[in-house]
Amino acid sequence: MSRFISPMVFRPETVREGKGFSIAEIQSAGLNPGEAKIFGIPVDLRRKSIHEENVEILKEFVASAKENGVKVPKPKQSSKGQRGRAARSLTKAGRKVRGLVRSAHKN
Repeated sequence: MSRFISPMVFRPETVREGKGFSIAEIQSAGLNPGEAKIFGIPVDLRRKSIHEENVEILKEFVASAKENGVKVPKPKQSSKGQRGRAARSLTKAGRKVRGLVRSAHKN
């Protein structure tokens, strides 16, 4: 999956690319998680830290995205959805089980 932007995670000996920005970083950049999703910004719910470098990266990205009109395409559905029991209520057998079909034989 290609991303427009990714955060940096700082450890005592290393600096690496992170999985997503923390909610606190997104809020300090002036966004909320819903707006971040619209811009295609990854959010990592497990992270709690705030790094000023990431906040600056976010602010620059949001400014350029608003200027250029970045639109993220909706993800395509990977499966056809559930079949079988989910659609059972639409069949004759399903209606009979739920008691919606009256039997022709009366006792």
